[in-house]
Amino acid sequence: METNPLDNVNAQGLADFEEQYTIFVGSSLEDVSYAKTFWNSLALQPPVESRLESADISQRLKVAKDPSVKISPRPSSPKNDALFEKVSQQRVEEDRQKYKDMAKRRDQIMVLLKKQREERIKREVISRPFKPKQCHGNNRDGPDAYPQDQEEDILHVRSLQ
Repeated sequence: METNPLDNVNAQGLADFEEQYTIFVGSSLEDVSYAKTFWNSLALQPPVESRLESADISQRLKVAKDPSVKISPRPSSPKNDALFEKVSQQRVEEDRQKYKDMAKRRDQIMVLLKKQREERIKREVISRPFKPKQCHGNNRDGPDAYPQDQEEDILHVRSLQ
């Protein structure tokens, strides 16, 4: 048995073809045409390396400043430095005082709330004996208000069975 070298090339070419392309075996011609139309309509973005410009790379040079306008830094003098230090220290002290006042106000509010709670509890304790009894559910007379009627109902239900 002699093997034809063209058969080996065809088999290898067919394997490469199957790896690269989707084959619609057992599909109707209509499904195949829809799939081809769909895949042909997709346009993939090229890889970042092959694009002419990239979003993550700054490609524009910065605009040059006007050479006629020259801004010179102000010379710092010890008097200005001392004044700046004094102002910043005052701001720190003002912030510290503000937070102390806020903490004091919070403590006052907490004391007031505690006092109001204690007064409310005292009033509830005093008025508890005079409050009407709370009943649960829709039966205001209680579950044992009419035991005779309940027994009659039970007997009536048993007689129906």
